[in-house]
Amino acid sequence: MTTAKKPAVKKTAKTEPQFAMPMEVKDWIDQASSRMAHMTSEIARLKEENKQLKRTHKLMEQRVMGMSSE
Repeated sequence: MTTAKKPAVKKTAKTEPQFAMPMEVKDWIDQASSRMAHMTSEIARLKEENKQLKRTHKLMEQRVMGMSSE
């Protein structure tokens, strides 16, 4: 009885194809991300400013209403 060697089977990992992105597209995406970050911070600032203005408006309205009743 002879033992025959099985041929070695190479296992290769299935790799996904990698696509190279043109530099113009990468730059455009970076610029868009930067603009979005800026706009997000601008929105937060404006919301805070709006809250302060509403608070001030309410105080001034109360002050004026208090003066008109006297």
